[in-house]
Formats: sequence, C-alpha cells, structure tokens
Amino acid sequence: MPRRLTKALLIAALVLLTVGCDQATKHLARSLLRGRGTIPVVGNVLVFRYVENQGAFLGLGSRLPAPVRTGLLVAFPLAALAGIVVAMIRSKTLPWLLLSGLSLIAAGGLGNLVDRLFRAGQVSDFLNIGIGNLRTGIFNVADMAVLAGCVLMVFTPARERPPKTNDQA
Repeated sequence: MPRRLTKALLIAALVLLTVGCDQATKHLARSLLRGRGTIPVVGNVLVFRYVENQGAFLGLGSRLPAPVRTGLLVAFPLAALAGIVVAMIRSKTLPWLLLSGLSLIAAGGLGNLVDRLFRAGQVSDFLNIGIGNLRTGIFNVADMAVLAGCVLMVFTPARERPPKTNDQA
C-alpha cells in the first residue's frame, strides 16, 4: 500500500475514532447528567457536571453577538481544520508522532464543531478535575484530544537541520 494512502487511512481512523468517542460521551452526558448537578466520580477529584457552553474555553466569547460568535467559533475553526488536514495529507516529511498530534487536534476541533453546527452553537461539556478549590474548567473528550495532540507535538523531536555554514569571503 502506498505510504500516502497508509498515512491518509491512519489519520482518518484516528480522527473518526476520536470524534466518535467524543460524540458518544456527549450523548451519554446529555442523557444521564443533564439537570443532576455535580456528581462525584472519583472522590472529589473527578466530577461530572453537565453544562452547555456557547463560548470557547471556559465560556470565552459566549456574550458576543451571534454572528460574530459564529464566525469566530465555527467558520474560523472549520477553515483551520481543513488546512491542517490538507497539510497533513500532502506532507511527505512529517514524523508520525507529529501527524498523530495534528490528527488529535483536528479531531477535537471537529468534535466540538459538530456540536456547534447541530446543537444551536453550543458545546456539551461534562468533565471536571481538581483537588479542593484548584479545579479545571468543565471540558469534554474533544478538549482532551486537543490537549493530547498538543502534548504529542511538544514531544515530537525537532527535525534535523542542515548545519549552518559561515561563508564570509
């Protein structure tokens, strides 16, 4: 199987599996958690609390006018995701770890974009972790995929670069 096809299939599989897990957990959260308040899962370290978020991370931008919010949280991410996917497929030199990271970022973005497009601009969030008063914001599986993708990108070894030459003739 040609390398480019193998790469495209692996990217597609990772994206589809991640979006599928994200959408399945959001469906369960909407069905089982809505209206139930905060539910401790692992002591008070991991709790479920269902919220619908119109904004970005921690509700950022939720008070913007709807057309502006749509542009910032739907149109721009859609264009960025398309660019990431095209760049990944066309590139011949990206290491697999970097491709995996970019795939997870694209999948997380797509998972939240599906919510925005089919749930009146709102994203379903339901996970919260922390100790005492030190807690994260409420997030979802798509957000975890984006974070995992960023971590993979950070730990991708830098490409070898040709040595610099000093041509001072």
